[in-house]
Amino acid sequence: MVAPKAFSHVGLRADDVDDTVRSLEALLGVDCEDRGRIENEDWERDVEYAALGLADKAMFVVRPTPYEAAGVVDHVEPGIAHYGVEVDDVEAALEDWSESEVLMKPFALGDTRYAFCNGPDGTRIELVEP
Repeated sequence: MVAPKAFSHVGLRADDVDDTVRSLEALLGVDCEDRGRIENEDWERDVEYAALGLADKAMFVVRPTPYEAAGVVDHVEPGIAHYGVEVDDVEAALEDWSESEVLMKPFALGDTRYAFCNGPDGTRIELVEP
């Protein structure tokens, strides 16, 4: 088993990224540190996102989730979509997951590699290799 290096973030699925960010800024005093779109030529659509600083961790608000954008799942309801953990090697971390538990195989965005897995009780886990 590969031990995570750190807890990375919580991913929130929103119907309206701007409204969700405004609400979290007002309710929790979070700061929006980055805002934009994630484009991947292999995906059916782009992902709109906002990266928020929450204490010493990150919170990402997205619409749609990467697994929705890639066409792996049809729809994810608004709310907590997944949590991310940082690992040294995504490929090595996936060795402990069965093929049916791997939702999205590793892919790169810039210098970072990601994979999504189905966890217990319907949770989703994002493995992040900076």
